[in-house]
Amino acid sequence: MRNNTDNKSKQVKKSIVLTPEFVAENIYQNLKRFPFKNIIDIGCFNGSLSKPFTRKHNLKRIGLDITKEYEKNFDIFILKDFLETTKEDFKGLNIDLVLCNPPFGINKEKGELYPYLFIQHIFKVFGENIPVVLIAGHWFLSNSNKRMKYLNNANITKTTTLHKNTFSACNVSVESDVIYFNIKQKIVHDFLEFEKPKQKKQKFKTVAFNEKQMIYINNNIKNFSGIVKKLLKEEYKDFPH
Repeated sequence: MRNNTDNKSKQVKKSIVLTPEFVAENIYQNLKRFPFKNIIDIGCFNGSLSKPFTRKHNLKRIGLDITKEYEKNFDIFILKDFLETTKEDFKGLNIDLVLCNPPFGINKEKGELYPYLFIQHIFKVFGENIPVVLIAGHWFLSNSNKRMKYLNNANITKTTTLHKNTFSACNVSVESDVIYFNIKQKIVHDFLEFEKPKQKKQKFKTVAFNEKQMIYINNNIKNFSGIVKKLLKEEYKDFPH
């Protein structure tokens, strides 16, 4: 997902809201029994949404985004704004599952929510029966008569409500849902508990000194860490301040 920006490639990195690992894993666990072979991750960036699917054998992972920084993460990559694509852009790819975490806000030019524009374009390009997993703000399902009428005719088979802090690692607090279209599921609506991002353990480098050296250091050197940093800077010119 990207925060709202009509500037496309400009400030892309600042606008990225990555799909948390536990959300992507939950989606994968719901879908791993299905025989999908060619999935597309729309607005993929580094592919966090579709990453769990790399565990499936003989599956092609197709990425589409306006930046190609992580194109090597995918079997096939398409550099394009999805809302400007046509059926020809996907000819011969045989896509059988669409994953999408679009911007949650409004496209100012069209005066409509991005998730609504994306799901309409998905069905236009891939057909009304294509299996889709769309992540959208909670209001997407309910705050517009026009959208509600459209979605009422769409085949929503499952929704999963996410905790408002789900995207907190990207400094975003928002109520949202994972919406499944055209995928048979036993559970119609469930809730996914928030999992705090795992903090990486700090790695400390150690240096061994003998007893005499330690006595000398304790008695004569007041700023030991400062001296070490100075030596590193002299030895490695690119050592950060």
